[in-house]
This record gives sequence, structure tokens and C-alpha cells, in this order.
Amino acid sequence: MITLRFAETAEEDIAFSVSPLLEAVHSWHVLINPGHHALHVPWVRQCRRLPAALRRRMREHGFLVADHIPALFESRAGDHDADFASQLAAVRTLPPALLAAELAQTLLDTTRHTGDDLVTDPATRDTVLAQYRERDPGRTARLESILSDPLPVLDDALAVLEDYWDATFADEWERVEPSLYESIARAGVRIAHQGLFPMLRTLAPQIRVDPGRRTLRLDRPHDHDITVTRERPVTFTASHYVWPHVRVTCDKPWPLRITYPAPPLAPTLRPTNQEDTLTALRALAAAPRLQIITHLAAQSRSTQELATLLGLSPSVTSRHLHQLTQAGLTTTRREGYYVLYTLNPARLDQIATALTTLTPKPAD
Repeated sequence: MITLRFAETAEEDIAFSVSPLLEAVHSWHVLINPGHHALHVPWVRQCRRLPAALRRRMREHGFLVADHIPALFESRAGDHDADFASQLAAVRTLPPALLAAELAQTLLDTTRHTGDDLVTDPATRDTVLAQYRERDPGRTARLESILSDPLPVLDDALAVLEDYWDATFADEWERVEPSLYESIARAGVRIAHQGLFPMLRTLAPQIRVDPGRRTLRLDRPHDHDITVTRERPVTFTASHYVWPHVRVTCDKPWPLRITYPAPPLAPTLRPTNQEDTLTALRALAAAPRLQIITHLAAQSRSTQELATLLGLSPSVTSRHLHQLTQAGLTTTRREGYYVLYTLNPARLDQIATALTTLTPKPAD
């Protein structure tokens, strides 16, 4: 479990960014594992038209992005002035030992060892290589080459990325980038009006938010408990192609980063039809249900908690919650004995968008 702890003035300890290099890498991951990315099927189909030689090279080097995406691709990811070429150039300047550790991560069972273990501890390296040599000679040879000299592997991977960018992803980045910045702007508005934690709830289901304790948690196979400070801020990087994952970088020397699916491009923001909009409006058209929405905007609550706050019986409160959930305005998750209800801000945004489209645009 990864836990981030925020101070009362957490808004000053966070930043937002986009990254053309990271977005290209995440889209490469989609092409290597298309079955896990239903939202991106159109991109998978479009990339079938890439030159056969480029597709073959992307498959050959796909191990670099198949599971663990090396943090080295985050170089200059927080710099809004950095374009794809400058981010790629920054990767090439990283120390070889750091490159070896990150590239090795892509071939290891990271629940048992890290790339840094193999780089800094010769005994661990020899033990791991001996174990892998028996099971997977091809992987072992690749791992040995990375540990002895990571630069040729890195150069080959970056050459593939450059060709992929030139062949197709440069145009895709032009399409996606404005939506990512729109997502950041919407997050800023939510923080300004409601605070940090209502915004955090919009990021993804994998993220657990506890406003009372001022924590953000993600289920991961290793434990980290990190206090976000001015000296160690966290950057939220908006991405289209990271969906449905949330990528976390929390190991030093890398900056603390969460790469999250940008809400405007998430499936929950699909266009609504008239009946869909009416269902949501009917769910909102009652004082108790509007009060529930207000309470859930602050934090997740159980039926019993909401009944007490509303001065209603649990059974009546439950009926109101059922209508809100049926309309997609709230979601549920179980924590021990209790079922907690959480506001779905993306659904509210969707309904707001549907209503604004009813107003005709002024003539030019």
C-alpha cells in the first residue's frame, strides 16, 4: 500500500503536468497489451497501418513498457515547456547506473527484487541471474546486457520511440494535448472551490481518499508512507493513454508523481441522451438527495452516517441513495461491515455539459 499524507495547506504542495514523452510511452504500452485497454481500441486499429518494420521493432522492445514503465521516461515530465525531443534528450543524460536499474526493473519480479538491488549488490545480481538462467535464458541474456551496459538497449528503445513519434504519435499528441490541459484546468477549478480532496476523488477508482486523515492510498505490492511537503511535492500528470491504470513513482531519486486518467477522456464522460439526462435530473430533484450530494462532496459516508446528518430513517435514506446510484451520481464500495457511498463528480460534470449544450451558441 502506498500512502500519501497531505498537510492542511496541501494545495501549495501539489503540481500538475502533461508529458508528450510519457503519453507516447503509455500509448506504446497499449499497443503491447491491447486486450486490457478497451477505451483505446481505435488507436490500436489505427496503428495497424504503421510500417511493418516499425511494428516489428516496437514488439521486440515492448518488454520495456509491457508492465513496469521505467521512471526514466519521466525526465522533464513536470516541465510544461519541454517538448518530445527535449524530454528524449534529457533521458540520454541520465547516469548509466540509474539507467541500468530502471531498465532492469522491466525484466524482474519487482515484488522480490528491484533493479537497484542488482546494480548495487553483486551477490544479489549473481543469484538472480542464476535463477533466471534456468527458467528463461532469453530474458537472462537481455538482463545481463542491460546490467553490463544499458546504453545500447536505451538507444535502441529511444530510436523506436522517435520513429513511432514521427510516424504517427506527433499528430495524436496534437489531438490529445488540449484535452489534457482542459482536465488540469477543471481540476484547478474544483480545488479552488471545494478543496484538494474532492478533486482527488475524481482521479480513478484505484485511489482511496480519506479527507478526515488527509491521506491518499493506492493498492500496490510494496509499502510506502510519504508525507507530501514543499520540499517533496507530488505532481499529478494527466494522461489519456494511461487508462485504466494509475502509475505511481515514489522511489528516490525520482520526483513523486501520480500519472492518472484524465477525466474528460474517461468512459464515464460519454455524451448523454435525453433520457439519461432526465434520469439524473429526477434523481437530483429532491431536497434530501441534494443534501446527500452536498455531504458526499466532502467525503464518503455510510447510510447510517447520512441518515443521522439528514434526520431521516436509514430505510428512507437508503431509498434516496438507491436512486442516486441508479442515476450514476454516486458509487459504492465496501469497507468491512459498512457500504460507503461516494459522489461521482464526473457524472455531475457530464450532466452540466449536457445542459449547457441546450443553449444555442451566439452567432459570429
